[in-house]
Amino acid sequence: MKHSLLFKSLLCLTAICQLCGTLPLLAQRESAQATYKDIGYSTNSGSCQMDIYLPREYAITGNGRGNAATPYPVIVAISTNGSNESSNISQMLQALQYGYAVAAISYRDTLPSSAQDILSAVKWIKENGKRYRLHPDKIALWGNSHGGYLAAVAGCAGTYLQGFNTEMQFYGSDQMARAQSNEQQLQKYATEFGAGSSGNQTKVQAVIDLYGFFSEESSTVTPNLFITPQSPPFFLMYGEDDKLIPYTQANAFASELKRAIGNNFVEYLLLPNQGHGGGLFESPQFSRQIFVFLNKVLFN
Repeated sequence: MKHSLLFKSLLCLTAICQLCGTLPLLAQRESAQATYKDIGYSTNSGSCQMDIYLPREYAITGNGRGNAATPYPVIVAISTNGSNESSNISQMLQALQYGYAVAAISYRDTLPSSAQDILSAVKWIKENGKRYRLHPDKIALWGNSHGGYLAAVAGCAGTYLQGFNTEMQFYGSDQMARAQSNEQQLQKYATEFGAGSSGNQTKVQAVIDLYGFFSEESSTVTPNLFITPQSPPFFLMYGEDDKLIPYTQANAFASELKRAIGNNFVEYLLLPNQGHGGGLFESPQFSRQIFVFLNKVLFN
């Protein structure tokens, strides 16, 4: 595969149990049906389509269940291949059970177009979401594998320009040093990705990255170049035995995020005896942890 760097979830299994909370959970459905289909969220390309899935019963809030008018916090589901077919985002559709809406997007699968499309989807939700009962200020990006990489790039780049003039810390790593010496180029990248230099149009409130990775090619943009104190909270999950990406790269990414935004806003689960996806990644135990984390960072 052409991509090869990965960041995943932190903490050990013992720490996972400490994060448990009481979450409302709807009955499992046999299959999810989109409430709204084929919405054009951007004029960038005819392939920029969004399907919106809404829970049947309630929206989650900081105080539990909402009422019939409560807007839904929303997961922007980023598949590995640019498709918004439900079969490609089955794990993300679990969000419906927890009172979250899911906006499944199709996107152009080459950078910078893919990141631009993802941030265009965020901007569209902020501007138009209320008419579909989507909360414009409770948006999380979720991607697995290549989709996880894109979620991380878009999540960090989407706040990079907004936080560029604040005091930024570069922590001595090679990548941070490169970022500091190439700020103009990084600003150009962020602009190409569609990030706004002012306002809140491309800012998301959380990023879920499950065994995401990125290419080691010199032309590839890595998300840690865009880490600032304004970066959104991250939930990362990685397999200790992943043969595609060394988990040490995930460790470095998580460490840089923690130093920038604080330990409380980064969850990193390193799963023992796990490879690149499958297995424990898809278990209810670990899926549940995602929503414990989201409820914490979106509503506290």
